[in-house]
Amino acid sequence: MIHWIKGFLIGLSLILFFYEKEEDIRYFQPATIPIADSSRLITVSINDSLYRQEMTPKEGAAGIPLNYFMDLHTGVCYDNTCRPLKIRVYWNITGRYLGFELLDGEYLSKYDHEPFLPPEYGQLHRLLADPFLPLGNYSFENLVTNTAETDSSIDGVSGATAKDVLEYVVPGAAYTTHKLYQVVHGPVQQQVMELTEKQLDPYLFTEILQSTDQSDRTWALERLALLTKLDDSVIDAFIGILLEEEYFQSYLLLKSLTIEQLESEDLQLQLFKLIGEVDAGIENMIFDQLTVAPHLNPVMVENSIAFLPKLNGPQLVKLLKLYSDHGINSANLNEALGGMIPHENSFVERQVLQFLEKQGRSPDH
Repeated sequence: MIHWIKGFLIGLSLILFFYEKEEDIRYFQPATIPIADSSRLITVSINDSLYRQEMTPKEGAAGIPLNYFMDLHTGVCYDNTCRPLKIRVYWNITGRYLGFELLDGEYLSKYDHEPFLPPEYGQLHRLLADPFLPLGNYSFENLVTNTAETDSSIDGVSGATAKDVLEYVVPGAAYTTHKLYQVVHGPVQQQVMELTEKQLDPYLFTEILQSTDQSDRTWALERLALLTKLDDSVIDAFIGILLEEEYFQSYLLLKSLTIEQLESEDLQLQLFKLIGEVDAGIENMIFDQLTVAPHLNPVMVENSIAFLPKLNGPQLVKLLKLYSDHGINSANLNEALGGMIPHENSFVERQVLQFLEKQGRSPDH
């Protein structure tokens, strides 16, 4: 009798679930590049994964990747006795988890075939979105205990799931959570990143830098070396990041610049204009990067002369060291420095005099 009632309640819950369900089940985070209604989309098969591209109106323009997805067909239980799972998993173009869809009446089930409730879908979505969960370090065998006593109920949490990982799984759906997490943060994620890397150009790079997700911006900055050309849009994006004065991303940006990129006259000019506009820590990094540049562009040197009276003592000393490291010997520069003597700061005055002496100049010449 008890088993009959239990079976009836489960069946009733499934009937009510499907009766109330009117739309496909979808849970998503914001994407770097949203799919606009007017976009022309194509889907391309790549091994087991798929990705979408937006075809730009300009004739001959390359496709812009929007997101990647994979249709996953598997079982929801460890022993494969439960109902099959059919779910579409999405990745953002930077490889981070984007969301999932259950189409055509599909749903996720728990222990004893009970369907997920809306709060449990939300919990699963939040768990999958966290790249730092320890689930990635566990095999499913490590995730559960006492498996000999639990047969097909192994997806439950009543004595079957290791207590130290209960907070990382949906109750009653340990295997489902673990399986999806392994897919989302497994080899396909790396494949997604490699696909985007192959298409990374200045336009796509700046689009990623405009993402509201900090991890997207970090992803792009870590791959700055893949850009062979820095156009105005990229440099403007750099300056915007540095003006935000978020130290980690400023550090990552400046340290990721290649020697070839630092040769850019426009980049050198725009970086130097930030002196006095950003904090001392970022200023120091700018001077450091200009020092390792193959050379200082003459235009930048000439432009820097107008800044001399505006610089404080430490800034002027750093600039003089930059000139010295690059062997700068400019008549206009020497004349401007000579006009700063005497200086109210005796230390700065000594530094200026020493620089001029190395150039074979003196304030009287």
